[in-house]
Amino acid sequence: MTQSEDKLLAEALGRINPGGKLASPFLKNDIGEFDRELPLDFEHALERVRAVLTELPRGANPELVEAGTGRVTLRVLTGGGALKMNPVVVTVEVTRSGERTTTLHVRAIAKEGLIKQRAGQKTAERIAALLNEPA
Repeated sequence: MTQSEDKLLAEALGRINPGGKLASPFLKNDIGEFDRELPLDFEHALERVRAVLTELPRGANPELVEAGTGRVTLRVLTGGGALKMNPVVVTVEVTRSGERTTTLHVRAIAKEGLIKQRAGQKTAERIAALLNEPA
């Protein structure tokens, strides 16, 4: 079973500082989301998304959250904000929309403390830029 975004962020904050896990429910979420259509068939778009997620700091191996006919959801825990220390959960839903087009829904979420780093929004923007780069 896949853990919720809040639980993943709480555990990641707890690894940085034991008090982080306890404080996590009281912190606001910073969320960045966007939809994008790639001019690639489903398999190539999925490969592109995996490559982008793997390149993120601590991206390593994207977790398969859901897989169905024409739809795959991947998730990775990465770093954002100052020095890429703030945990960010990135979820990408890849959906076949045509023979040569694929729709992506990207969601990046991080916890915000007293210092507003907008780690979720900035991570989503960084992923958008990486997806726009030529393969």
